[in-house]
Amino acid sequence: MRRFWDRLVEWFFSDTWLGALLWFVVVLGLLALLVWFTVFSGFGAPAAPVYENF
Repeated sequence: MRRFWDRLVEWFFSDTWLGALLWFVVVLGLLALLVWFTVFSGFGAPAAPVYENF
């Protein structure tokens, strides 16, 4: 397992198209998480008053 992580780190920090592709995928995933968190999750929406449910 250690050998796999060493190769993965080597790919990430290499100056090849595979390293660029891996960084692109990571950035795209983080951007998708940020968009989901700010747009689609209910975080930041005002809470409904307690009496509204009765």
